[in-house]
Amino acid sequence: MDAIALVQRFGKPDIFLTITCNPSWPEIAEKLISTDEVQNRPDLVSRVFRAKIEELKNDIIKRHIFGKIAAFMYTIEFQKRGLPHAHFLIILNENYKLLTPEAYDRFVCAEIPDENIYPYLYSLVTQHMMHGPCGNLNPTNSCMKKKGCCKNKYPKEFAEQTTKGKNSYPIYRRRNTGKVVKIRGHFLDNLWVVPYNPYLLCKFNCHINVEICSDIKVVKYIYKYICKGHDKIAFHIQTNDVNVEIDEIKEYQSARWVSPPEAAWRIFAFPISEMNPTVYHLQLHLDGQQLVSFKSTDNISNIANNPIIRKTMLTEFFLMNKSNKEATDLNLLYREFPEHFVWSTTDKIWTRRKRGHVIGRVVTCHPTEGERYYLRLLLMNVRGPKSYEDLRSVNGVQYNSFREAAEKRELLLCDNNLVECMSEAASYQMPSSLRQLFAMLLIYCNPTNPRELWERFESPMSDDFSKSSNINVREIRYKVLNYINDILHSMGRDINEFELISEYIKPSSIAREAKEVHYERNIIVSEEDLLLKDKLNSEQIKAYNIILDRVLSNKFGAFFIDGPGGTGKSFLYRALLATVRHRGLIALATASSGVAASLLPGGRTAHSRFKIPIDVDENFTCNISKQSSLASLIRDARLIVWDEISMAKKKMVEAFDLLLRDLMERNTLFGGKIVVFSGDFRQTLPVVRSGKKEDFIRECLLCSEIWNELEKLQLSKNMRATKDPDFCEFLMRIGSGKEKTNDRGKIEIPHSLIIPFTSEKESLDLLFKNTYPDLYKCCTKTSFVTSRAILTTKNDFVDDINDMLISRFSNIEKVYIAIDETIDPKDQSEYEDFLHTLNPTGLPPYKLTLKKNCPIMLLRNLNPCEGLCNGTRLICNDFKPHVISAIISTGDFKNTHVFIPRIPLMTSEDEKLPLPFKRTQFPVRLCFAMTINKAQGQTLDFVGIYLREPVFSHGQLYVALSRATSSNNVKVLIRPPIIDENDDHSTYNVVYNEVIEKAFSSSLCYNLQW
Repeated sequence: MDAIALVQRFGKPDIFLTITCNPSWPEIAEKLISTDEVQNRPDLVSRVFRAKIEELKNDIIKRHIFGKIAAFMYTIEFQKRGLPHAHFLIILNENYKLLTPEAYDRFVCAEIPDENIYPYLYSLVTQHMMHGPCGNLNPTNSCMKKKGCCKNKYPKEFAEQTTKGKNSYPIYRRRNTGKVVKIRGHFLDNLWVVPYNPYLLCKFNCHINVEICSDIKVVKYIYKYICKGHDKIAFHIQTNDVNVEIDEIKEYQSARWVSPPEAAWRIFAFPISEMNPTVYHLQLHLDGQQLVSFKSTDNISNIANNPIIRKTMLTEFFLMNKSNKEATDLNLLYREFPEHFVWSTTDKIWTRRKRGHVIGRVVTCHPTEGERYYLRLLLMNVRGPKSYEDLRSVNGVQYNSFREAAEKRELLLCDNNLVECMSEAASYQMPSSLRQLFAMLLIYCNPTNPRELWERFESPMSDDFSKSSNINVREIRYKVLNYINDILHSMGRDINEFELISEYIKPSSIAREAKEVHYERNIIVSEEDLLLKDKLNSEQIKAYNIILDRVLSNKFGAFFIDGPGGTGKSFLYRALLATVRHRGLIALATASSGVAASLLPGGRTAHSRFKIPIDVDENFTCNISKQSSLASLIRDARLIVWDEISMAKKKMVEAFDLLLRDLMERNTLFGGKIVVFSGDFRQTLPVVRSGKKEDFIRECLLCSEIWNELEKLQLSKNMRATKDPDFCEFLMRIGSGKEKTNDRGKIEIPHSLIIPFTSEKESLDLLFKNTYPDLYKCCTKTSFVTSRAILTTKNDFVDDINDMLISRFSNIEKVYIAIDETIDPKDQSEYEDFLHTLNPTGLPPYKLTLKKNCPIMLLRNLNPCEGLCNGTRLICNDFKPHVISAIISTGDFKNTHVFIPRIPLMTSEDEKLPLPFKRTQFPVRLCFAMTINKAQGQTLDFVGIYLREPVFSHGQLYVALSRATSSNNVKVLIRPPIIDENDDHSTYNVVYNEVIEKAFSSSLCYNLQW
């Protein structure tokens, strides 16, 4: 738990280092007499290894061979044969993090060195750092598992360059140089080299494995591995006396295995482990229930009357917050207090810390301990409490228990939460939004008594209908219930499941058809969209006529429209959709992402529209019944548009094809429907968890048989080129992988786009000022903030930027703390604090900080028919403890008011987290910044690009740069791969040539120029 406290404070470890004792070290050999053997001198082995550990610590901590250290820990273990080894986990300072393969190569090598250039290093690698052999070469090696595989996965594969791992160690550079060495009778090459640091290997002359572990998500298992404890042995002692009764339970004994070197190590009182900074264990007790230690000879009366026993870390923490000005000004949490103050165990007082660095950890407590657990919950979240009573006070009201106080601070779920949520929403007097909220609570929050909730809020949900004088109370009630039922039907549920009233509620005509189907059949086309066809250029009008001719003649057509950013694909779709819908025909607009779908009139994600599962496996199907109203809608649709198809897995498109064949009962492509796919294969490909290049290519539509059956239409006239032709040409070279590279394989970004890197803080400040030059304007003009964004590669970096920018927003902040619960209740006390540090994709943050008019993004499909889809961007309007009032800022539902409740959310099975858990939080994130993949399909007024580490997947750099309409509206901040280098103007551009060649083969595309 102390190790996990380091992770909570400083982040995941960066380096995992293992050093093993070498019995042939000169320091050992010199002290042995001629007749002696190493195993006979455990004292010597222990002393020398201890000295080596101290020297290694000096290299790491004082000489900074890996950079400045934020924290580290190590443990000593002893092999069965007795030789000691040590495991180090090292967390680097933020400015020295290893973020790129180039940085990895600076510290870790996994190749056999040149014997002629580095003879000493060569001899050490061959002696200490060659694994095995195992596998077919030696099936009985100790590393072999039952299935005949090496548990360390040797031999590895050849790799021309180092690449990042996917929730694993990196794939280190192992070139096929032809060099081999003879090890234990077998010739081994680079595939068998254990990763090492050349400097440390040469200095310590022993097995010293160095791994980069910053990309491993399951840090719990790394710490468990090095903290696993002592070896044990099961043994039994036999006797030859046949008359002795045998007790099979007592016969076998479990004991620790202690080798001679370990015995010597402990006799010398050498530390078995060390952690820096030290973790303070902070006492936790209820008022007057602290532990008191005393000798058996002490007088009980004297003990009870001793004022010192009443002083504990916790009581004196309260006193310092009450009487010490420094403590009051700092306004600290209990766990933060030891970082600024020192506890005296003799005087029982806190004094100002003058040197050293420690972190605090409040001792764990299981929920079954009741009030003590709730006390800990409050201490972890309430700053500067002055007493137990102060902790029980919320907004000037003192409660009788810590549990009540925790509930009032929204740190606990309680039966009253949903009532409070509805009460707060009702105060806005928006009945329509309130009914939508009520439907969401029924679906996502599983209220224990839905009828009681309905009866309590029937009146505020009926206010708008009550204003009609010619409607009686019963009719009003059924109007409200039918409205709620329509929403529930659109999400696959029925109001009668919840038994809100005793009578059966018949579905309305809208509910029978399903609200989403009713909406599609009744989309109102704006005059603006109807006039778009008159503004199409020659290429667009030709594509428009080809597709519209098929629609009107009801002839089959399956098209793919290719066009880079700026060629007007979205413009063309809007014109097509408007024309088809205006003629009374049904046109379905879908996209692969929520953001792209929100930009289309009536747009929905393909997952939502065609009921495609989020986690796609080999045997999935679209979950649509042939008798459903949605099936009827799809059959009646004359045109289906699917945007950003390059992001969709081919299995999704193939399942969509099978769905249409089944619904239309025609064994032709897409059941003979007119389907228009569009996208740009220069942009990002489908996401494949832990996938390699081959996996990304294999999963995209290009590798499906369907691709060859599509009619290809190409838009090449860039509408932005008239404003900035040089930038457009630059983007096309980036997208096709034809931009020149330097000697490191990087492309040079034009200096006019670059934000110079001086330090992380200064350079980010400059990027923020360029992207959001007037944060006050952001606070008052919502269109200003939603038309700008900072794009980066990973969600972790997105969260960091959002946290920085919300702190600069001028309005008053509102902080929402999530409730994390392990699926297995027995894990709750052990891992609760650790869960708070996790930020899985698709889940909101544990600590959500919002301010009025800040931009947020929805993370779930709460109510797609009302515009609440995954990826919908909103502006915060107002906050209550249990509900957020927001305005949709993009798409067809722009300026629509909605309520967002706090709901329970489960982690995805794909995330490979240490343990599954449930987080109850508002399903939103800030979106000043977003990942590059999330931004695909959007056009923004200004784009800031933060490359803390290079792009890692096909098309990401092209997507990031092409979100803006001109080079004047793009700024790029590149963090140098190694902190002391000045390379802030070049970066890698990942482009899969196989994708480009297949997607843009001249024989496959029809150019639409006249």
